[in-house]
Amino acid sequence: MELSITGILIILLLLVIPLVLLHEFKVRILPRALRAIAKMIIYLALTGLCLKYLFEWDNLATSILWIIIMTIAGTVLTVSKARLSLKRNFLPVGAGIIAGALVVGLIVLCLALGVSTPFEARYFIPVFGLLIGSMVETNANALATYYMGLQHHNQLYYYLLGNGASHNAALTYFVKRAIEKAAIPNISRMAVQMVGLTPVLMWGMMLCGYSVVAAVEYQILFLAASFCASVVSMVVTLLIARKYSFDQYNKLK
Repeated sequence: MELSITGILIILLLLVIPLVLLHEFKVRILPRALRAIAKMIIYLALTGLCLKYLFEWDNLATSILWIIIMTIAGTVLTVSKARLSLKRNFLPVGAGIIAGALVVGLIVLCLALGVSTPFEARYFIPVFGLLIGSMVETNANALATYYMGLQHHNQLYYYLLGNGASHNAALTYFVKRAIEKAAIPNISRMAVQMVGLTPVLMWGMMLCGYSVVAAVEYQILFLAASFCASVVSMVVTLLIARKYSFDQYNKLK
């Protein structure tokens, strides 16, 4: 089942209903909603056009270039959502995203799905795109929690250092809070799947004609992979960030 041009236009016309209601009730987010709709259409159209040619070319170099672009975009978005310095956090966050997506993505493709050509564009790009996209929100919240904890509760950090604790030991509490913040949204997402309302991937696959069993399997695969990638990414990010967040005397910059 595929959408026709007419079907897409009808879907876009549906957006008129909430826009009219926003206007009638004088909710002052109408300009923001219009900008968001315009951005969605433009970004998705350009992304779809790029992916169309990437899948046709099926070239490893262009696929890797696309993943790098996605990683950069995910890194910038993560750092901006966490309200941190891009200059200081770009490398740690980017390395964490790459590590989480690469490790989990290759396990999914090679072992779970049994793909013999994991770097083929039609496999490589969608899996990595799903994983990178799933990390942005959770990692941003986790990083914000980590640095806010260090900033507002630095007495605990310096107290532990002053009493003989190592740098790693003094950071344990803050690292634990950050990893917890990265894990909890994924755990909560998995816990409510039985309600039958949230598994978007499953409903989408069923709508496209896949069997119920296949749709459920892929939903489980995606949730498990997202959970693993977020935690791995956050651990790698925090390990690398220590070099950029503390000076030679273990003082927070």
